[in-house]
Amino acid sequence: MRRQPQAPQLHQVVPRTTVFHCHKSRVKEVEVCPREPHLFWSAGEDGTVRQYDMRLPDQKAYGSANVLVDLAAAGPSGGLLECKGVDVSAAAPHLMAVACGDPYVRVFDRRCIGTDCPGKPTTRALLQLSAPHLPMLLKAGLSRRAHATHASFSSRGDRLVASYHGDHAYVFDVTGAGQQPPLVLPQHVSRRPRQHAAAAAEAAAATSLSRLSSSSTAAASSPDSPAELSTSLPEAAEAAKRAGNTALFEQRYTAAVADFSAAVAAAPWVPGLYTQRALAWLNRGWEGDAAYALRDCDMALALVQQSRGAAAAAAAAAERQARLRQVHALKQLGQSQCALASLEDFMRRYPEAADSSALTSLRELLQASVQQRQARRARAAQQRQAFRQAHAMQLRQQREQPRGQAQQLQQQQLMQVPPKSSSGSDGPRHTFVARQPRQQQQQMSLLLAAAKLVMRAEVAAAWAWVVLGRLDRRRRLGGVSGWTQIWILMIWTTNQQQQQQQQ
Repeated sequence: MRRQPQAPQLHQVVPRTTVFHCHKSRVKEVEVCPREPHLFWSAGEDGTVRQYDMRLPDQKAYGSANVLVDLAAAGPSGGLLECKGVDVSAAAPHLMAVACGDPYVRVFDRRCIGTDCPGKPTTRALLQLSAPHLPMLLKAGLSRRAHATHASFSSRGDRLVASYHGDHAYVFDVTGAGQQPPLVLPQHVSRRPRQHAAAAAEAAAATSLSRLSSSSTAAASSPDSPAELSTSLPEAAEAAKRAGNTALFEQRYTAAVADFSAAVAAAPWVPGLYTQRALAWLNRGWEGDAAYALRDCDMALALVQQSRGAAAAAAAAAERQARLRQVHALKQLGQSQCALASLEDFMRRYPEAADSSALTSLRELLQASVQQRQARRARAAQQRQAFRQAHAMQLRQQREQPRGQAQQLQQQQLMQVPPKSSSGSDGPRHTFVARQPRQQQQQMSLLLAAAKLVMRAEVAAAWAWVVLGRLDRRRRLGGVSGWTQIWILMIWTTNQQQQQQQQ
């Protein structure tokens, strides 16, 4: 017998959902790793990166011990540092990159840190990556102008791409091969730029020269070193240099940067290649190009100091170009005082160029910019001083206000002011009477009552004497005026005592 097909049976599937209430602020990103099927991570604006293990039941509250990275107190002046993104390397799952609310992308090694409760400081980052010009914003207090928004590892795990708010996306080499340490001016140099040239040369020698390969270093110490034969470039470097010069002439600055970068990679000991690439950076004018141009100028000056023999003549021309382009790079970076100091140093070194109209106008422009900045700082200082004075006065008034209120309340307690009758009639008339001891008040009231009774009795007796004719008018008036004077004297004495007590 043939079987009849049955109708399909539908089953309702209820998804399993778990809600985690661990972050105090918005969660910016959730990350998973294929090699860790039971783990996932979340980054929030409360400055924490949390690690969740689905095999553990107690990780759903804020106080759970699943905080992997805590940057709540790692911001400027110990403030909050928000976490904008998180990524785990697929090739090396122990590496975690965190995009923070400042110019730096921090790379942590999960093997060196563990989960803990909120409020515990995190182990120091393994790497702290940033574009060379962004730390200058951090030192100037303008970190909000450019902060990292996302970070992502490459499939091989040797590159890290970071995007920035208000800036470009940058690629960092996390393996250290070919890594170029960013040249960041020290804080004392950025604010007091008179020693900028020397400090920049030292920084370039300490950071940029380490990029040269060991073969180039060994060759530089030999008699036939590239430092002495730098006038003759390798074929690849010569071709890239010609292509870069052509691109500069045709105003294709991006191509010029690429060509001179290839020439620098082929002949990293030639200072003239760095000065030409600095010119390409300055002409292109993208965000951060001025910082790269400044680093190339510093690198060229460091190489000039080590050049000798046949390369000295070529190095002299490269030094002049590097020092002049250093001024323009500092001007584009907004470091007018540093640029003015470098320009004055350039004019002292090359007096024949001091009469140039271009340099004179540049000097006047930088001086005007420095004066404007000093005026803005003076106004800002005056505003801060005025604000401090107003704040101090407000605090003083707040401190004195409770004292004044207490005195006013005490006076109100000492004074008895009965409310006015609401019926419209005047009612009994009251005066301001200071509180006195009860016995004294009773004595005063008795005296007033006795005076009124005596006055009324005297008046009545006087009129009776008039009617009976026993006294003449002069005697009656004299008697009346005497008693009235006594009563007035008593009332005046009482009022004087009340006024003295009120005072």
